[in-house]
Amino acid sequence: MKFFATVREAVGKRSAEMEAANIRELLELLKRTYGKRFTDTVIDEETGELKRFYQCMVNGKRIELLDGYETELNDDDSVALFPPVGGG
Repeated sequence: MKFFATVREAVGKRSAEMEAANIRELLELLKRTYGKRFTDTVIDEETGELKRFYQCMVNGKRIELLDGYETELNDDDSVALFPPVGGG
């Protein structure tokens, strides 16, 4: 699991190894592991899912193009969490 920008700041590290069956379970594990700072930064409190414009990718593909939060995870999968990207 790789963390970028504000997500990295919220967890205090660049990466972590975690085991979860799918993305929904992984987010729950991240909330329990990294607590309020992670949750406040990344999770929409109404939906329990990622805040608007945050991206989660599995093996370089956005979860929206896979099975969303039900995307199954395998031992060799690479998961990345990205905050919104600004620019102009």
